[in-house]
Amino acid sequence: MRRTALVAVNLVAGSALLAWLLHRHGATAVGVLGRDLDPGALAAFALAAGAILACFAWRWGALLAALGSPLRLGRLALHRAAGQSLSALLPSARLGGDPLRAWLSTRDGVHGSHAIATVAVDRVLEIGAAVPFSIGFAAVLMQQGVPGLERSLAAVVVGLVALLASLVYTRRRLRSGRGLVSAFVRRTGLDRWASVRTRMDLVEASEASGAELSGRSGLLRAGFGIGLLAGLGVIVEYRLLLQAFGLPADFVAVAAAIFATAAAHHVPVPAGLGVLEGAMLWLFTSLGHPPEVALAVGLAVRLRELVWAAPGLAYLAYLGWIARELGSKGWPEEIPTSS
Repeated sequence: MRRTALVAVNLVAGSALLAWLLHRHGATAVGVLGRDLDPGALAAFALAAGAILACFAWRWGALLAALGSPLRLGRLALHRAAGQSLSALLPSARLGGDPLRAWLSTRDGVHGSHAIATVAVDRVLEIGAAVPFSIGFAAVLMQQGVPGLERSLAAVVVGLVALLASLVYTRRRLRSGRGLVSAFVRRTGLDRWASVRTRMDLVEASEASGAELSGRSGLLRAGFGIGLLAGLGVIVEYRLLLQAFGLPADFVAVAAAIFATAAAHHVPVPAGLGVLEGAMLWLFTSLGHPPEVALAVGLAVRLRELVWAAPGLAYLAYLGWIARELGSKGWPEEIPTSS
């Protein structure tokens, strides 16, 4: 209840901030966006976004295939897009959509333990591959004299060390068969509750699947490489987006836009409403750009957020329509999707 109230208060505050920013600089910012529109660059941006989604879907598919639960790339892309859309809306640092895509994959016949293990490993690979870029972007912005980033850089480095330590510890426990979540549940006596005890088999099976994946070093290295490739793709994607609207698109501007977007989604405000635009305004004015240009960058990146969210939301709406049409008959064995 407290968390819900906090999110509601933050949403109101974020909406108020966005309204104030639009009142102060909205008209001029929209004028900047419409001044030098390049449809070709905008189309290339959309293609880059699709390629990045395909990379993420391919990596998840490789993990599932390694456990003997392959799914078509098109289906994986739709599940990933649905999870991405939910993550963009929820104040969960991009993690809120992971249970959704795991659940969607089980609807396609993937065993629950395989779904949980692959989504967890896929998320760890994504976070790990994003850390070098975060450090690099923070270092570039610090060189430009942006104030207050020393703490952010230190937090990223500490987070990287903690991530590596936790991965080593988790891998050792899983490969030794001692488990992690299951061991915690038993040690704390939570398995005395029937609702917990009935799910212990799934937890243990998920840990076993995770242990199997942790032993496939080549696969994990390839997955990490895909994450680095996707990170480079994001740089290209942002550059094309900024170029499409005639906005600053040098490497510093791209680094600032990506860094501000990531920071905004770590604030507990749904969809980073107002926070994203405010972060862009602060960061780009610190780099010497006029407020209307800074807000225009924020609005352009908000468009990117909508582009990323739209396919997943459309897919979820389609699934909801299917469920309503079936009524009491339940879900079909196969839901038509592109392959």
